[in-house]
Amino acid sequence: MIVNSTVIIALGNIGKLDLLRPFSLLIPEKVIAEITKEPAKSELKKLGFKTIVPGENARKRAMEILQDSVESGDTDIVATLLENPSEVVATDDRRLRVVCRSLGGKVTGTLGIVIYSAKVGRISKKEAYEVLKMLDKTGFRMSLELYEKVREIIEDG
Repeated sequence: MIVNSTVIIALGNIGKLDLLRPFSLLIPEKVIAEITKEPAKSELKKLGFKTIVPGENARKRAMEILQDSVESGDTDIVATLLENPSEVVATDDRRLRVVCRSLGGKVTGTLGIVIYSAKVGRISKKEAYEVLKMLDKTGFRMSLELYEKVREIIEDG
């Protein structure tokens, strides 16, 4: 799984990065550099993952695709997907989700990881609901409609 800073920050801020543990994680170096605030920065250090530096050709192609003039975590996410097309991308960034899907990538986000964790029994439904509440308290962008939809999916198991 290729993980973007949005997911790391959201889960790290509530002390739930452990929900990523069952996955083999690829985190681009530029994404790691974007995680500067606590507690996410310290939480990330506790998580096992492989740091990725995408090749120059993939980075150039990603910049063209994104129409960006400066390399960033986003360009490295796209470049890493170009080099690892079978990997799932975990991001909450709408633009990045659209681009990764257009490249044939599978995409999930923070809420998808919470849902998956509940479905496979890594956390109980009650714990999943608590995670949703904690995300909401930290300012995670989630409409009431989305919150209810996620609860419904978790409940249906």
